[in-house]
Amino acid sequence: MSEKLSFLFPIDGDCVDCRDGEVKNGTLFLRVRLFAPAGHRVTVCGETATETDGEYRVTIPVTAAKTVLTASDAENGEETSVTVFYLHRGEKHFRISSDDNILFLANIAAHPEYRSIFEDPYLAVYKEAHDRYGAKVHLNLFYSFTEEEAARFSTPRPYFDLSMMPDRFRAEWEANADWLHLSFHAAREFPDKPYIAAGKEQITRDCLAVHKEILRFAGEKTLANVMTVHWGEATREGVRALRDVGYRALAGYFEYQNGNPLVAYYTKAPLLDHIGERDFFVDTTIPMLFGRIDLVLNSRTMEDRMARFAEILAHPHKSNFVSLMIHEQYFYSDYRLYLPDFKERVLEPCRVLAENGYTGMFMGEVAANLPEEFRS
Repeated sequence: MSEKLSFLFPIDGDCVDCRDGEVKNGTLFLRVRLFAPAGHRVTVCGETATETDGEYRVTIPVTAAKTVLTASDAENGEETSVTVFYLHRGEKHFRISSDDNILFLANIAAHPEYRSIFEDPYLAVYKEAHDRYGAKVHLNLFYSFTEEEAARFSTPRPYFDLSMMPDRFRAEWEANADWLHLSFHAAREFPDKPYIAAGKEQITRDCLAVHKEILRFAGEKTLANVMTVHWGEATREGVRALRDVGYRALAGYFEYQNGNPLVAYYTKAPLLDHIGERDFFVDTTIPMLFGRIDLVLNSRTMEDRMARFAEILAHPHKSNFVSLMIHEQYFYSDYRLYLPDFKERVLEPCRVLAENGYTGMFMGEVAANLPEEFRS
């Protein structure tokens, strides 16, 4: 460890909540930990820290959405600062998102007799999750479904892209925008990891193509300012491009697979490890809010999935905002990895959360609490 004054917690960009201290009358008394050489006089925002077990600790009141904490070492004159965000104040909320979406729109387009988008059986699952358990649902869209994607299905499926989706349900989309949002995911499913090395031009082009069609057939209220990039891989330049077109938050796993970052955008250890243990984090250099996806519902056995779910609900820094995710293709019986219990996988965790006092919230509602300089 460096011998210089440094914050151990929070670090720059941390989103803090009631689990990081004690809340009294709306003020979070944040437990701050620092490193400094032994025997020094250390203060944070003028408050003297106590040296305990090889680190310095002090409690600082936080009320604003953004707070700059400045630490000083009186022995050598060193100073250092971090910016923290008090956005999600600790109420229990959840959301469910789905990646790789396009087939349900193709189905709606293929059924001119439908009088509602919720006659589509896939979309009806999410309507039930909302009606029964208050879920807020976010669907990340591909622009097109091609012959390459169709090869994964046992029955013929024709080409489809978002320009073929009729706009006659636009009023219904907008009427349900309080709980159902759409956003960009990728141009199409293949190739894998399409934006892992992509610059601004490619990701902007693909994103705006999807936006154009969402605005046309579903309206401005339905287009979210939160999304998950396909495979969760993007360069800093790519993430800045997403911010330029209106996104203020990105969801990801912030985990490892075989020692490699998984759905973690450009982050690497040790930052990736830190983000992966918390609900939210702000990269102040872009700026962008990162939100952690807690459980992928189309993976794992039921027993393993529910055990992981129980771990999340017991975790001190992952359990205030629970983010569930699934992939659309597993819904369809002709898909090679079809999950016949798809509906149960969606509804059961929503039921458990609702019965434990969780209410639906979009990640965009958290991002809306960012200070104006980060939202504009």
